[in-house]
Amino acid sequence: MLEPVIITISSPDPGLSARKAWFLSQPGCRWETEDAAEGQDLPRLSITRKGVFLNFRDERLSFHPSMALLRLINIYRGLPDRYLEATALQTGDVLLDATLGLGTDALMGAWAVGEQGKVLAVESSPYIAAIVKDGLLKQLPIPQVENIEKRQAWADVQLAARNIEVCWNDNLTFMQNMPPATVDVVYFDPMFRHTREKSASIKPLHLWADASSLRQEAVAEACRVARKRVVLKERKGSKEFARLGFEVMPGGRYSSVDYGVIKI
Repeated sequence: MLEPVIITISSPDPGLSARKAWFLSQPGCRWETEDAAEGQDLPRLSITRKGVFLNFRDERLSFHPSMALLRLINIYRGLPDRYLEATALQTGDVLLDATLGLGTDALMGAWAVGEQGKVLAVESSPYIAAIVKDGLLKQLPIPQVENIEKRQAWADVQLAARNIEVCWNDNLTFMQNMPPATVDVVYFDPMFRHTREKSASIKPLHLWADASSLRQEAVAEACRVARKRVVLKERKGSKEFARLGFEVMPGGRYSSVDYGVIKI
């Protein structure tokens, strides 16, 4: 059974109260008040003016587009992005990100498909889905910085966020309810079940994320609903590529990850 989470606001501000009401309306979550949960060691969702934070003991999870910003800046500078190379997304495409996590790849995909395209993002944890959806809906102010690339990256991330539809669901169930050839690309990144200690932003995911391996049934459904390709991100040398029928893309010699592709 899903563990409840205490939900609080930092002050009786109307904006924070409205944000709390929005979280209380999100499907799949079990919320408790501080009074009702007195004496229980439960996770806590803190809604503050500085952001929304999911805390449990010494772990903290929150949404921030920082990695997408850095990747966009690198693209502006002419550097390749292996995720975009693997997915081969084009303007106007529809992407199904079947393992949303903290949303970095979904943002990159939404940037690639542009305003004419769309990203469907599925997350099995209702709490992660709610936090990322809240972060995407909230328009962060573009910093007043002299760096043109950074200002452009912030503007592009804000536009990309509007094209992401977050869905709380199991990805297999979600795809089973889709007609054939509904999307152009399906993307899986189940890597957060093997979080690394040095990854401060990803490490807390293991408390709430689904730790199970990618199912062959899910890959089969992905091949049914995709028009162009299915992409898997995994650790370099992972046996998951062969088990699930993906062809590993060349490149990334010094990277710790690889991408596998099934072309439809």
